[in-house]
Amino acid sequence: KEILLAIKMERELTKDEIIELYLNRTFFGISAYGIQAAARQYYDKPVGELSLAEIATLIGIMPRPNAYNPLQSATLAYGERRRVLRRMRDQGKIDTALFELALNSPETARRYGRQPELSAPYVAEMARLEMIERYGESALTDSYEVYTTIDSRMQQVANRALVAGLEDYDRRHGFRGRENHLRPAPDGSTDHWLKVLANLSVVSDQHPAFVTEVGEQELTVLLKSGEQVKLDWEGLRWAKRFINTSTWMASPRTAAEVAEAGDLVRVTHNAEGQWVLGQVPAVNGGLVTLDPNNGAILALNGGYDFFSSAYNRVTQARRQPGSNFKPFLYAAALENGYTAATLINDAPLARSDYRPSNFEGNFMGPIRFKYALTQSKNLVSLRLYDALGENTVLPYIGRFGFNAQEFPRNDLTVAIGSHAVLPLEMATAYAVFANGGHKVDPYLIQRIENFNDGLVYEAQPPVVCEECESAQEVSTQLANNEIPESAPVTPAPRVIEERTAYIMNTILRSVITDGSGRPVARAMSRSDLAGKTGTTNDAFDLWFSGYNADLVTTVYVGFDQPESLGNEQAATVALPIWLDYMKEILEGRPEKTMAQPNGIVTVRINRDTGLRARPDETNAIFEVFREEFQPDYPGTAANPGTAIKGDGKGVDDLF
Repeated sequence: KEILLAIKMERELTKDEIIELYLNRTFFGISAYGIQAAARQYYDKPVGELSLAEIATLIGIMPRPNAYNPLQSATLAYGERRRVLRRMRDQGKIDTALFELALNSPETARRYGRQPELSAPYVAEMARLEMIERYGESALTDSYEVYTTIDSRMQQVANRALVAGLEDYDRRHGFRGRENHLRPAPDGSTDHWLKVLANLSVVSDQHPAFVTEVGEQELTVLLKSGEQVKLDWEGLRWAKRFINTSTWMASPRTAAEVAEAGDLVRVTHNAEGQWVLGQVPAVNGGLVTLDPNNGAILALNGGYDFFSSAYNRVTQARRQPGSNFKPFLYAAALENGYTAATLINDAPLARSDYRPSNFEGNFMGPIRFKYALTQSKNLVSLRLYDALGENTVLPYIGRFGFNAQEFPRNDLTVAIGSHAVLPLEMATAYAVFANGGHKVDPYLIQRIENFNDGLVYEAQPPVVCEECESAQEVSTQLANNEIPESAPVTPAPRVIEERTAYIMNTILRSVITDGSGRPVARAMSRSDLAGKTGTTNDAFDLWFSGYNADLVTTVYVGFDQPESLGNEQAATVALPIWLDYMKEILEGRPEKTMAQPNGIVTVRINRDTGLRARPDETNAIFEVFREEFQPDYPGTAANPGTAIKGDGKGVDDLF
């Protein structure tokens, strides 16, 4: 396609028109698209007023805009300016006097125009792509201002939580060693190290540094600024030697076991602001928060460092969700006659060569539906899927926003999250539980304004609001000369029964109180949180999706090139990131839970049988049911939802 496009351009445009088109559209770093925007943002002047030195600097930026711009690295920018000027001189475009004048001109670039309020490069790129989709290339040149749904405080906390969580995992699994090695100069000079450091970028807060001295339990390192700082033992002792994600050496006893003089390493700041040994995590991940009542994206971080990898794990990384997917299967079962107390056989199952097991490797026999999801029993999920059938389950999960047509057929493993999905899709699906059963669509851009035309777009998303008046109702009122009580809204469609959503909320709340989400209950004394972990085979992908009625947040962690994260679970990696984030975000906010809808009854049941408990029974708990599916006493005719399901007789091999 690029070859054909190049041929067409050569035929239809002159060389000057091609270079003009290119310069008006290419990226120049920061938020500048097109050389006119770059001139304004770096030098606060139009292109026609730029000096030769300034023009050469901007042209030098183009090969690597995020590295070669003078705000990121004055040294690299100067080197590129010199390269451009030298070629201009060699090709006879400028003489030696102009070359020397431009080469020796001081760099005056600054960041002009509106300054970003916070760091959200993944969000900015999403907004840029959406603007191009709406308005074409003119989106970059026609003075649009874009206002997003992002909450700045939530975004800042999301940035910190994701970066800290990825670094914590990375440190636990050991120090992968130096990035490079350059022997000390015989005369003790550091110039050769500084020259290398000048060409290296800071990744997040991971600064490149050369080790200059090795003490008994401390290192001295040289930063690219020329400053030398000491790393004490508290900042080094974590650096046990990495072997693989499941294996590492013993903790070091001396600094010499960590590094030697001439090693290129990374250093970062700890919570107290002190320099410590660091490393850029090999693992990555994403975090996204939605308002479940309208789909607004309130915070989104697509990875550890955008400038190292613009790959957005929230919107681009399709990964297996594992048990994070199971609640949607269980919701389908509830709407097809099952109850929270239905007994399902947790026993071995075989399909040809496929012999799945539970995470713990054990089997419990008949267990209650709610307990099975709380404890994330794989065999029960597989039996549910088998009993309901894909023709029931797949259309049902489509209601949550998944593309059911993409899911494989004749594949039981769909039940335990084998089909890859996006983290944004998972957050959108969990929003259905959080808002009581309505489907909302995630959106990022709240409004768009143009310098010439003012407001040109404002989002009007479907909203979860049972009492709001629809646009049709308002039109009818106006036709009858009545004054509407409120502005019209598009109501978000109901996709699952309200009572199903309520029961699922109680089950997912039990994951927090009695299941893999217990760290949340220990850290946050709130009764409005629910969610589910997800750990795939061999811990390739780790998830946690959790919510209350106001916020739903999904966290995903994994390697970009899939491999095992070692002896980890979602509860040890993804959940702590979610917890660090949500604990700060929800501090001071009132609890918000779904109100109990009509048609729900609370019944005292036997913990083992799931049947209604008699007054004198002690092994009893309270459970919620749709009133038409409440259980009977033992010895009476069973209601549809009280029988043991999936005992395997005649279907499964039990052994």
